[in-house]
Amino acid sequence: MIGVIVTSKIEWDALLKVYDIDKSLTDSYIYGDYYKTSIYNKEVLLFRSIGRKAMASAAVQYMIDKFNLKKVVFIGTCTLVCDYLDYEDIIIPDRVSEYDLSIREVEPLIKESSIIKLNKVNVTMKYFDGLIGTSDKSLITKKDYLMARETDMVASDTEAASIARVCKLNNIDIVIIKGISDRISEEGDYSAQTEAYEETAPRIIDNITRNYLTEVL
Repeated sequence: MIGVIVTSKIEWDALLKVYDIDKSLTDSYIYGDYYKTSIYNKEVLLFRSIGRKAMASAAVQYMIDKFNLKKVVFIGTCTLVCDYLDYEDIIIPDRVSEYDLSIREVEPLIKESSIIKLNKVNVTMKYFDGLIGTSDKSLITKKDYLMARETDMVASDTEAASIARVCKLNNIDIVIIKGISDRISEEGDYSAQTEAYEETAPRIIDNITRNYLTEVL
């Protein structure tokens, strides 16, 4: 069975809408919700976890154990870091790394030992690769943004590296497909960043599910 995970209610609702799944038919578990289905004659487990690293990691391990998952596909959104991407551009990273583990005064923000290399994915649709950095703290302040810019991160999220690490420890395949949903506000207006996410996230999930997920299942 293949697991497809999202980590927010907005993204979960958008995923269910694509497949015309009534929310009342989903099942609940300790970390969120799930629904077993068949897509292109493959058994697929759609599931949502509570966001951030610890909960997402626990959710993935729970589902690997419960359903004997052989592959996990993590789809969702991320915050822009680099110059050359824009809203709703799709990233399939070749590397992920946590960047909130360093002692910033004496260590690089991203340590070589924390980087997880991902297998190349054959997808015909347009996408960008590169490094997605993961932190428990959303990228919303200019100070954190400028520190992230000193690395080669293309985008930031709050779960990718931790999910990838769990999959690697279990020796199962992991594919990550993300869309740029927001960027920091130069004026420090977090509400504007939140509004951007709420507007773009459903479209990103719709795009990934209809055009990219079909090629990686």
